[in-house]
Amino acid sequence: MKRQFLSLFVILLLVASAGCAASRSAAPKPQVSGGVAPLGEAPAAPGPGPAADGVTQAASQPQSANAAGAERMIVYTGQLSLVVKDTPATVEQITQIAQDVGGFVISSNVYQDEGHARATMAIRVPGEDLLQLKATLAKIKSLAMTVESENLTGQDVTDQYADTQAEIENLTAQRDSYRKLLDRATKMEDILSIQARLDQVQGQINTLTGRQLKLKESVKFATVNITVTPDELAQPVAIGTWRPQGTARTAFQALVWALQRLGDLLIITGICILPAALLIGFPLYLVVRFARSRRKPAPATPKP
Repeated sequence: MKRQFLSLFVILLLVASAGCAASRSAAPKPQVSGGVAPLGEAPAAPGPGPAADGVTQAASQPQSANAAGAERMIVYTGQLSLVVKDTPATVEQITQIAQDVGGFVISSNVYQDEGHARATMAIRVPGEDLLQLKATLAKIKSLAMTVESENLTGQDVTDQYADTQAEIENLTAQRDSYRKLLDRATKMEDILSIQARLDQVQGQINTLTGRQLKLKESVKFATVNITVTPDELAQPVAIGTWRPQGTARTAFQALVWALQRLGDLLIITGICILPAALLIGFPLYLVVRFARSRRKPAPATPKP
């Protein structure tokens, strides 16, 4: 009997021990906060999360910005004033330079001034590459004895081109919608109304497309206006120590001074002297006339 009781007690003790061990193994592990790994565990490596993607995008943004800046549309306009020995020869050389770089001459006018040839020109040369444009201008300037003036300006038309493109896309969508409506229309009045609106939108698209082509052409070719002056006309006129242009300038200044003084005198006379003369002179004239009339002798009576 005691042996049976002892055996039953040992079995109950083993069952209780096994239950405790099972409960300990099923208990949840403690939570880890603050990014600190539990003892004996290595911290998890950071994956390619949103922060990593953000850094990649930020690094790529300057490249995109640079790419956009490199695609700016600039219209260049130049101006040159040259002093040369031989005007007709220089005009031919400038024409040849423009043709060699792929440009052309818009206008060329050679005329006589005091027996010497002057010229004005307008040429179009490639202007998309600023360095190439400056090299072309340098070739033209090398033909001159003196470059009296030079100027190069640029106008950014990128936004204007983009706005025009957006308008074209919007109108194209409207045109496509009108075409679909036209295909479904059955009444003649509806067909005529839609067709009229369709033609109007297509006309606007054609106008904007032509404007875009003109902008592209302006960007592709820069306009350079050139004035060519012979060296003889550029030199000041001088005979010994006498300079006629200085004498003429002095005479003109003296004429202007005399006209100014004459004008001042007329203004003073009209505003001050003339009204005063009328106020004083007219009453004095009446008094003198009255006095003379009193002094006239009486007419003699005839004798009988």
